[in-house]
Amino acid sequence: MSNVFRLKNYSFTTKVIFSFLFIIMIFLATRTVLTIPKVQEENQKQIINNITKNLGLIKKQFNIIGKSIKMQSDLEISLYKEKIVNEIKNIEFKYKNKKELIELIGKNRLINLCSYQINSNIKKIKEQDYFIYNDRYNFDIWKNKKIDKATSFYRKKIIFFYNHKFKNNIILSLSCTKKQLNLNHNSFEKSLKSNIYTNLLDDESLKSEKIAIFWLNPKALENRNEVLYSIKKDNYILSKLSNVKNIPTGKLTINELIKADEKSVILNKVNNKNVFTWVIKLSERKNRYIFLIYTVNKDEIDAMSDAGLSFLLKETLIAISISIFIILLFFRKALLNINTITKVAIKVNQGHKNIRSGVKGEDDIGNLGKAFDSMLDFFENSIKTLDIKVKEKTKKISESLQEKDILLKEIHHRVKNNLALTIGLIELQEEELKDKKTKKALVDIKERIFTMELLHRKLYESKNISFISLKNYVEDLVSVISRSYCNNFDSVDINLEVEDINLNIEKAMPYAIVLNELITNSFKYAFKDNKNPKLNIKISKNETTLTMIVKDNGKGLKENFEKISDETLGLKLINTIVKFQLFGEIKYFYEDGAKFFITSTLENNT
Repeated sequence: MSNVFRLKNYSFTTKVIFSFLFIIMIFLATRTVLTIPKVQEENQKQIINNITKNLGLIKKQFNIIGKSIKMQSDLEISLYKEKIVNEIKNIEFKYKNKKELIELIGKNRLINLCSYQINSNIKKIKEQDYFIYNDRYNFDIWKNKKIDKATSFYRKKIIFFYNHKFKNNIILSLSCTKKQLNLNHNSFEKSLKSNIYTNLLDDESLKSEKIAIFWLNPKALENRNEVLYSIKKDNYILSKLSNVKNIPTGKLTINELIKADEKSVILNKVNNKNVFTWVIKLSERKNRYIFLIYTVNKDEIDAMSDAGLSFLLKETLIAISISIFIILLFFRKALLNINTITKVAIKVNQGHKNIRSGVKGEDDIGNLGKAFDSMLDFFENSIKTLDIKVKEKTKKISESLQEKDILLKEIHHRVKNNLALTIGLIELQEEELKDKKTKKALVDIKERIFTMELLHRKLYESKNISFISLKNYVEDLVSVISRSYCNNFDSVDINLEVEDINLNIEKAMPYAIVLNELITNSFKYAFKDNKNPKLNIKISKNETTLTMIVKDNGKGLKENFEKISDETLGLKLINTIVKFQLFGEIKYFYEDGAKFFITSTLENNT
C-alpha cells in the first residue's frame, strides 16, 4: 500500500487533516445519496404531470368536436328534409296520372336518398324495410321513431318518416335513416379529427406508449365488477384512432374505470409489466361511456427520470476526488489556522457560497487553506453551471409551451377556415336557388355558422387562446349583421352596453348563437316599415350571473312567446339553448317593441 495512506507514519497534524478530509468526503457523499431519490421523484412527477395536462387538452378537443359534429348533423338533416318536401310539392304540380307520378318519384334524386312506398303495391328499399313502424295516417309532417335495433355505437336507430297524399288517394311514404339525410357527415367529421390530438400524444421518446379510445356497451354496466379486458369484444368498440388492437386496461374492472380520477395516474399491470395508466372519460352521458386509456411502461418513465442523474453523480464524485487530492498534495506544515478553516466550513455548510478562508502561507495549513478556497471556487462554478443548465431546461419547456399554443391556434385557424368554406359553399348554392323559402333557410344556416366562424377567428387572433372577449365579439357581430342588411336599414340606431367579459369557447358559443338569432330577427321583422329603427343590447355580469338584454322598437311578437317558440325555428333554437345549454331563463316583454331578458349562471372558470 502507498505511503500516502499509512497514517501511523504521519504526525498528529497530518492525521487531523486526513480525518477532516475523510469527514468532508463522507458528508458530501451522504448528501449526494440523499438528494438523488428526491431529484428522481421530482423528475417523475414532472413527466407524469405533463402527460396528464396533454390528456386534459385532448378531452377538451373531443368535447368541441362532438358539439360541432352534432350541430352539422342537425342542420344538414333539417335542410334535406325541407328539400325533399319541396321536391314532393313540385311533383304534385307536374304529374297528370298515376304512371307519370311513379316515374317522377323514381327519377327524383332527393326522394331516392330514402326508401319509399307508394300505396301498398310499390316499394323501393335502400337498406332495410322499416315501414312497419310508419303511421301512414300522419300526413305532411316529419316524424322520427327510435327503432329497437342498436347501431354499431350502441345507440337505438332513429328513422324519419314522411307521408303525403296526392290526388286520387295516392299515398307516398318515405323512410329515411340519419345517414341518408346527413350525406356530408363523414367528410365533416374527418376534417375535424385530422386537426386533433394525435401529434400531442405521439411522443417518440416514449416507445411503449399505448393509446386506446373505445365506446363501452351499456349492457356491460350490468356487471361492473368484471375485469374489462376479459369481457368479450362485442361489449366495446375500439376506435381507429387507437394504436393497439386490444384495450390496455389489465386487471382494472369496469367500476374502477368509471370511478378513476382523470388527474391521477394508476400503477397497473399489463402483460406482466408495471405500467402507468391514465383513464380519461371523454363522455359519460346516460351510461354511455367513451374512454381514452393511455399507458406507458413504468421502467421507461423511471429511465427518463434517471436521465441526467448519472452525469450529476459522476461530476460530484470527480469534484470531491480532485479537491481531496489537491489538498493532500499541497499541505506541508503544522495546523496553524484550523479554527478559521473550521468556521468557514461551517458557514459553507449553512449555505454561504461566496465566503473564503483567506488562509495563506507555505506551511501545511496555509496550503490547505488555499486548496480549501480552491474547492469552494470549484463548487460555486459547478452551481453556476447547474444554474445555466436549469435556465436552458426552463427555456426548452417555455418553447414547448409556445409550440402547444401555436398548435391550438392552428386548430382554431383550421376550424375557422372550414366554417368559412362552408359559408362560401352555402352562398354558391344560394345563388342557384329560386325558391324563396329554401334561400331563406340557407341564409339562416349561413348566419348561424358565421357566429361559430367568428368565434374561432377571434380565438385565433387573440393572445390568450383560452378565452374570448365578449365585448369585442358582440361589436364585430353587430357590425357584420348590420352591414348585411344595410341596403334596407342604413339608419339603425344601435346602442351597445357590453361589459368586458372573458368567456371560454364552450360558454361563448351558445351566447353567440342566441345573440345572432335575436339581432337578425330585429333586422328582418322589427325594422320593416320602421322609419326610426333602434336596437339596444346590454350585457352585464356579477360574480355568478350573466344578464343579456336585447330590445328593439318594432311591433313585437304576434303571439305568446312560449307558444310561438315551439313553432318558429329561430325562437325554438333560442329557447332550447338558453334552457338546456346555458341552464338559464329567458323572458319576453313588450315595451314599445320586443324586449328579451336572458339570465344564466356562470361557472368559476368561465
